[in-house]
Amino acid sequence: MKKFKYILVLGMGMVTGIVLGQNTAPTAEVMTLQKAIETALVNNYDLKIAGNTLEQARNNNSVGNAGLLPSISLNGGAEYASNDTEMEFNGAGSSGVVTVDGAESVSYNAAARIDYTLFDGFGNVYTYKKLKQTNKMQETLYRQQMELSVMQVVNNYYEVCRAQQNLNLANESMRISRERYSRAKDQKAYGQANQLDLLNAEVDMNSDSMFILQSEQSLLMSVKNLNVVMGIPVQEVYQIDESITFRNDLTADKVLAGVMMNNSGLLSQQQQEVITHTNLKITQAAKYPSLSAYGQYGYSRQDNDAGQLLYNQNLGTSAGVSMKFNVFNGRQQHTREQNAKLDLASQQERSRQFHAELERDAANAYTDYAYKRRMVDLQQASLKQAKLNFDQTKEMFQLGRVTSIEFRTAQQNLLNVANNYNDARFQAKTAEYNLLKLTGELIKE
Repeated sequence: MKKFKYILVLGMGMVTGIVLGQNTAPTAEVMTLQKAIETALVNNYDLKIAGNTLEQARNNNSVGNAGLLPSISLNGGAEYASNDTEMEFNGAGSSGVVTVDGAESVSYNAAARIDYTLFDGFGNVYTYKKLKQTNKMQETLYRQQMELSVMQVVNNYYEVCRAQQNLNLANESMRISRERYSRAKDQKAYGQANQLDLLNAEVDMNSDSMFILQSEQSLLMSVKNLNVVMGIPVQEVYQIDESITFRNDLTADKVLAGVMMNNSGLLSQQQQEVITHTNLKITQAAKYPSLSAYGQYGYSRQDNDAGQLLYNQNLGTSAGVSMKFNVFNGRQQHTREQNAKLDLASQQERSRQFHAELERDAANAYTDYAYKRRMVDLQQASLKQAKLNFDQTKEMFQLGRVTSIEFRTAQQNLLNVANNYNDARFQAKTAEYNLLKLTGELIKE
């Protein structure tokens, strides 16, 4: 199978502990995005199916399959017969009836024959060109499936990252709620807080517990989805590398130029148009005469108990040439040519449509990416403000200057902004990979 070099732009580093100061415990195995992609390129089910289709196209791509090589055949046989025979002769010097009961007849034959098409309007030549073009298109389609598989990994990987970040935030929120509950419990013991403060803290802690359970469930389901895409056991677990960095060299003009030059979908459509044009040539070849030749070396023998010929044996070669020309077949040839021309015209229109749609998709994808990058910056600024607000509210809460409800509101605001920030980062990175897929940079030969 053709080797491909995987050009995959991966994140290099971003401190995820900025959000509420959470720390991720180290594990024995960390699943990076690059490792996930490499695993999927080996094990992904859809990719294996596409690989089989590619191998079929390569098997079909041969001069023999196009009819450009001679065919050689061997045949032989034997026949035995036993019949009651009655013969009447009328010839010079003798006449009468001869009867033979159980007359036996034995015959043998064997031959080696070679057939070759000398000319068929170049139909076999165009057929071979079509096989090569089909093989080339299947390679492009295999690349498309690779890109789709990589994007599935990217989408599912960042979904796991988002779920894991949500779980980290939920655990940190629970830690804060537990501290608040312990503080309220101690204050109540010393008469500095009432039962209502303790109940509010307990309710909020229970609410955080539900958030943790929901986050854990989402994480487990996301990991299973990623495992299926990678083609590994569904129950396998690992630690996800959540680091992200963005490229700064993607411009609208560069993206559009890359799309029009390297997009695999556009390439496959252009190749399909070429194949359709070759189909027209194959159809037109049928209106020319075809010339075939054959050569044979054979042996035959026949033994008879009755008849004028009791023994006959032949050994030798024979050769011949035949020509076939279709003068009229009810205008079927004309109809096939017209339909082939219409197929070509339709493929040309599809190419124009695909080109226009791809240009639109490239512009929309870049706009989507640019706006999501701006959203990351805005959410990062909002996160700083929310964390500063939480820190100040926490300090004032410890001094008794704000209520527990106000403290909880600041805590929830920080949690929501942190979630929005994580979502914005992962969505922007996924949009970046989508640009690389459109421009053909996700996977290069």
